[in-house]
Amino acid sequence: MNRFIKRQVGFTIIELMVALAIASTMMFFALPAFNDFTTQRRMTSNVNALISAVSLARSEATRRGGDVTLQRTDTSDSDNEWGGGFCITVGDPNNCNAPIRVFDLEGTPTFNAKNDEDLQDEEGLTFNSRGLLQGGVSGAIDLCGADADDDPGRRVQINAIGRASVDTFICFP
Repeated sequence: MNRFIKRQVGFTIIELMVALAIASTMMFFALPAFNDFTTQRRMTSNVNALISAVSLARSEATRRGGDVTLQRTDTSDSDNEWGGGFCITVGDPNNCNAPIRVFDLEGTPTFNAKNDEDLQDEEGLTFNSRGLLQGGVSGAIDLCGADADDDPGRRVQINAIGRASVDTFICFP
């Protein structure tokens, strides 16, 4: 008679609790790594936006045969000059009302032009018809995340001919 009795298949409450404990422990270790991953992805995205904006402004200047300006849209914060976003305009370099393109940044990055270089006082970068920066302006713009102690920053170097390159550095709060 015992061979006709079906055995119940499933989890006991003890097995379920052990599985949940293991899953929560794994999440405890995975969540900080995921947060660091998203922070680094956001920083990379913002740096890529600045580099592509420089490249687009240079190419538009040569394509149009005239001056094209990459300028910051928010000039109110002297410690975050380029963090409010930037646009590319033709003609009047202080007018973002009819831009070629506007670049909005992800999150609230700090894009600060270095104090000892030319970009600190510039509201924009103007490229001539040959794709060169006007006025011989060059310098670096530093990008630091919200947690400057843990996250390496990015430094975008823009040379006198308008080429941009990226390096990593340690942000100090």
